[in-house]
Amino acid sequence: MIHDRLAHSRHFLSPKGVIFSSIDANERHNLEGAMKSVFGEDNRVEEIIWVQNTTKSQSPTYSNNHEYIQVFAKNLEEVKGDERIFREPKPGFSEVMDMIEQLNPSYPSVDEVEAALKNLFAEHRASFREELEEQGIEYDKNLDLWKGLYNYSHAEYRDANGKLVAEKEAKAKGAKIWVWREDNPSMPLVSAGSKKESVKDPNDPNYRHYSPPHPATGKGCTVPKRGWVWPRRSTKGFSSSFQEMHDDHRIVYGPDEKKIPQSKKFLHEVETNVSKSVVMDYTDGEKQLTELVGRTRSFPNPKPTTLISRFILQTTDEGDWVMDYFAGSGTTAHAVVESFHTDRIHRKFLLIEAADYFDATLLPRIKRVFSASRWKNGKAVSMGGPGLFCKVCALESYEETAARSLYYNEHGEDLFLNSKTDPYSQYIFFRDQKMCHGLELDYEKDEVNIRLDRLYPDIDLAETLSCVTGKWIQRVTADEVIFQDGTRQSLIKPDWKLLKPLIFWGPIV
Repeated sequence: MIHDRLAHSRHFLSPKGVIFSSIDANERHNLEGAMKSVFGEDNRVEEIIWVQNTTKSQSPTYSNNHEYIQVFAKNLEEVKGDERIFREPKPGFSEVMDMIEQLNPSYPSVDEVEAALKNLFAEHRASFREELEEQGIEYDKNLDLWKGLYNYSHAEYRDANGKLVAEKEAKAKGAKIWVWREDNPSMPLVSAGSKKESVKDPNDPNYRHYSPPHPATGKGCTVPKRGWVWPRRSTKGFSSSFQEMHDDHRIVYGPDEKKIPQSKKFLHEVETNVSKSVVMDYTDGEKQLTELVGRTRSFPNPKPTTLISRFILQTTDEGDWVMDYFAGSGTTAHAVVESFHTDRIHRKFLLIEAADYFDATLLPRIKRVFSASRWKNGKAVSMGGPGLFCKVCALESYEETAARSLYYNEHGEDLFLNSKTDPYSQYIFFRDQKMCHGLELDYEKDEVNIRLDRLYPDIDLAETLSCVTGKWIQRVTADEVIFQDGTRQSLIKPDWKLLKPLIFWGPIV
């Protein structure tokens, strides 16, 4: 079953498409073998270890608290060529930028901005600690995904060209708030450039052990032990220099020359991180679903949206499709919404599921998360969902059709006793009750008219014709549907040859 679905799913992937498949230890090797068979071993990207907050105290050996996520690409070389893929926004980045966006119009002082940053970080720490305690986990700062953000505690105003603006002039010049942290200006420890003799030669433009004057004392500043990451002045082959950084107010000096000057690293310029192969996600997926639908155990072991949104953010862009053909409780659609809240990028999703909880859990969940951003005990706490336009399609199985098949017409006449046709023609006209209501035979004009509205009053005939022809719709009128390739189909008298497979099985001769 898995191999079959993998084989079909490959055709839906773009050249840069990526597939994530979650599995536990029991079937891990079988899944990996199936994926290598379908996508090719050369297209294996990584095996992600998902660490969970579980303890199996009855285990005779180790308590297994992780699962595996196999990651394959349709074409790994295409994926490697896109530097954006497998990078993810810094956790907390969107929250900080949302706050800055709200502060910008009022042009607060830099002190007020930095105080607001401090408060935001403190509120997150408290909320994170409370979340861990609710799950019975001891607080550990290393579990805090925002930990890489806390040093971004400084702010300043810069104009549209990135030039520093005094806070008193910010409003007049239409400047915006930029958030930054101090960064180490030393030459990287492992660098081919650090081994060149030129970096230690005072007469070479590439000299890196110069001592720039402190702006207040005028004395030479302390030099990093490995030398500066930039040459002193603009040099061919280098993107920047210490002097250029100084002139652009991107160097932070200490109170005197004894402290090594630092560089400014702006948050919006380094908004993404390289994704890691070990993911620690202790979010309780069942608790998330319970808060949303207002009842417990509505679905067994739902995945947390934080895990799925992580992969969505890493691999998709504006207008991309996210497809899940083991949709379960609808976590993937929920994760698409969370991803939108993070990066404000619109994505489309396609979910496929066969069980009864499609109507009981999955569809209600999707409607809720798109209408309101926060839920508690099944009730909306705050609105502000991104809104939703979605289509729901149900496919009738072969077994369902066969079970309803009747071998007589609407007048109760047995088709086998029809003396006007030979046995072969009688056989191929086996039909279920639906065919009787959906067809009109005009013997005088030798025409067959299909009336799907008699079968399903709310049927979308234009959408149905799009599906059976495989063509995208350009425009729909009262009488016809016009496809993007210029062809048309009547909505009054559609081509019965296109629609007959939807009504009965077997050919017409």
